[in-house]
Formats: sequence, C-alpha cells, structure tokens
Amino acid sequence: MFYTFGVSFFVAYMFTVNDLFGYLPELWLRIADLPLLLMGMIYGGLSLYLSVTHPKKSSRLVGLVIMIPLILIFLFFVILNFWPLSQPSS
Repeated sequence: MFYTFGVSFFVAYMFTVNDLFGYLPELWLRIADLPLLLMGMIYGGLSLYLSVTHPKKSSRLVGLVIMIPLILIFLFFVILNFWPLSQPSS
C-alpha cells in the first residue's frame, strides 16, 4: 500500500507539472502528505522492529524504543504542516 500511495504522489506531481486534470493533482499533493508520511513511518518502524527482534519472541521495550521517536517525529511534522505562516504587517 505504501508503494501504491507513493506512486500516486509521483503521478500527481507529473500531472501538476504538465498542467493536466486541473487542480485535482495539486489538491492530492496538499492533503495526502501526512498520510504518506505516516504510512512510511509505520512501514519503516515495523521493518526495523522485525529486523532487531528474534523471530519467535516479541519485545515491548524494543517496540517502545522504536515507536516513541517515530511518534515524536510524526508530531513534529504535523506541527510544521499546520503551523500558520507569518504574514508581513502592512
């Protein structure tokens, strides 16, 4: 699913650059950036967790050590995404 979502961003960017399909590709690039980031972080976090744990054992500590920084990074990007841009005073 992550790869399909990522390819949709590439296609939307190509449509935006070539002025195809009006405003819809640009709208997709604006509204789906955080879901793509979340999917990528889940994919990467699970991949890292599976690579550092034993196949037959699960470890809550390793899961927390991986999950907490990923959550903090995602929250940082959410804050950056919704932070109001400062308007110059006139």
